[in-house]
Amino acid sequence: MSVDLDLEWVHLMISAKKAGLPVEEIRRFLHERALQAM
Repeated sequence: MSVDLDLEWVHLMISAKKAGLPVEEIRRFLHERALQAM
């Protein structure tokens, strides 16, 4: 995993938490994105 992707992930998590999204939703979304990126 690259540092850029890691920073993007952290940024998404923070933004999602501020927006009030459940962490499970975020994880599922990121997991799908990670699979697509492979």
